[in-house]
Amino acid sequence: MSRTNTRLDPAPDASDASSDAPAGATPPPPPEYTGTHSRELTVMPGEHTATRMTGAVGVPVDGTHTLIAPLEAGELPNVAAIRGLRLDQLLLLTTGAMVIIIVGLLAALSAKTTESQLTEASDRFTQRLQSQARELGQTVSHTLALTSATSLRDNNYAFLTEVARSIIADNRNILRVQMFDADSQLVADSDPAAKLGSSGGRTAERRWASAFFNGQPVFEFQEPLDYGAQAGKGVVVISYSLEELQKQLHELEEANHAAVRANTLRIVGLGLGFVVLAGVLAAYQSRRITKPLGVLTHRVMQLAAGDLGARAGTAPGAGREVTTLGVVFNHMAERIKVLLEDVRAKAQLEREVSLARTVQETLLPGREAVTVGPLRLAGLVVPADACGGDWWFRAALDDRRVVIGIGDVTGHGLSTSLVATSATSGFASAMTLREPSQVHAQMLITALNVTLANVGRGEHQMSSALAVIDVYNGQIDYAAGGHPAAAVFNRTTGQMASLPARGPLLGANVAAEFTSRQAQLRPGDIVVWYTDGLTEARDGTNRLYGTQRLAAALQANAHLPADALRDALLADVRAYSAGQPQRDDITVIVAEFSPAPSP
Repeated sequence: MSRTNTRLDPAPDASDASSDAPAGATPPPPPEYTGTHSRELTVMPGEHTATRMTGAVGVPVDGTHTLIAPLEAGELPNVAAIRGLRLDQLLLLTTGAMVIIIVGLLAALSAKTTESQLTEASDRFTQRLQSQARELGQTVSHTLALTSATSLRDNNYAFLTEVARSIIADNRNILRVQMFDADSQLVADSDPAAKLGSSGGRTAERRWASAFFNGQPVFEFQEPLDYGAQAGKGVVVISYSLEELQKQLHELEEANHAAVRANTLRIVGLGLGFVVLAGVLAAYQSRRITKPLGVLTHRVMQLAAGDLGARAGTAPGAGREVTTLGVVFNHMAERIKVLLEDVRAKAQLEREVSLARTVQETLLPGREAVTVGPLRLAGLVVPADACGGDWWFRAALDDRRVVIGIGDVTGHGLSTSLVATSATSGFASAMTLREPSQVHAQMLITALNVTLANVGRGEHQMSSALAVIDVYNGQIDYAAGGHPAAAVFNRTTGQMASLPARGPLLGANVAAEFTSRQAQLRPGDIVVWYTDGLTEARDGTNRLYGTQRLAAALQANAHLPADALRDALLADVRAYSAGQPQRDDITVIVAEFSPAPSP
């Protein structure tokens, strides 16, 4: 179970450190750096040093949009005083022509209805012919079954074959006659090519079905044949041709098509007359209405091309709405002059904001993590506006010490971003103007306060926290002014702690005094610096994110590397305040101290 302390283990004295070290031991080899004094930490391969600007937590800000302030509406013309016919009244005059078109549509509907009726009559005729064919086939098959029973009982198969062929000869619509005995053996067939005695697989039942014989569609009528056999009944099968039926249906279909074509031609001729008349009326009215609109459109295009003197004239006969549109257009052209002046001013402001953002992105470290010996660093600024008042800094002080800084200028926007940029520059200058051995947290924060007081002239204050870390023995020298204490979590023990340091806000007084404190980082320690924009983020009920939720998120994601842990903390804030606007800039820095275990 984790517990929370207010301070880390105190830094050991130099004498204690020397006594613990074995005789002749040398400090671990320092990382290779270039330069003499302040050096930017070496970034891992493929990393960049520019910080991408973001809006609400994790949401990119589009820096190319144009800022346009709302214009004053002014006093609109008195359009109610305009007299004349309304546009709907003018269009009412064309309704008569539209009636003609409707009549044409009704005529087309009539033609469609006629075609549907003819199709329905054709279907009824087809069903009637098919019914007659079935009745004829069933009658013939039933009669043949009655007259053939005796011959089948006497095995007079030759006579049955002659009867089948005579039926074919007498009725051209019957294409084939077959007879099967009780054992489903073919005993008679009108088809000379049929093989008598073969099995037909027929069952003794009365039915009919569609089939094909010699490539022609037929109706097959089957009738049971009772000839007194003990094995059961035989079957008579008659194949009735549908060729005649299809011929009659084809003739009926052709007649229907001819009737529909004739009716359609009459309707089309009548409809064309209606269309010509309606077209003349519509052309006259549309020309009368659209000609003034065309003139107004030309004036609009002149205005769009930059001719601010373009004005619309009167439009008699075009309707009250068109006349009103011309008056409003003239009023709009006057207001556009004011709009252009505002756009020029806003464009200039946007260029200034873009320049400030570019400078700020150049000075801030990249979002990619860097590793210096056993220390891994990752940080990110998430501004609430296009330019933010938060900043952070990382640099190598000498062969084994790293400097980390974070700050939050009061407010946010262009002015605070400029102050934050000046503070970052001053912070870097304070490091380069002193020998590395003379640089410590108290000196840095004092120099930063003087720089901010001179730049802001008392109008801007800033909270800040600075730390100088020996990456090999874990000693940390830190100072702060009005800034939240850094949170510390140890992966091994699960213990929460902090780096408390008191001091006034920077920039209020040049003579303000600051003190520094020292502590000892332990293997597995994770230090998180942040600005109050993180803990003061609010949810939908206006509740603060707070330090307790931050501690919980830190413990839950402590297994992640520094850059992933930073992103997880920002994601947790974003999820907490989902749907709410980001009210303040947010900055998070994660330092992961993981020295190799002693042999």
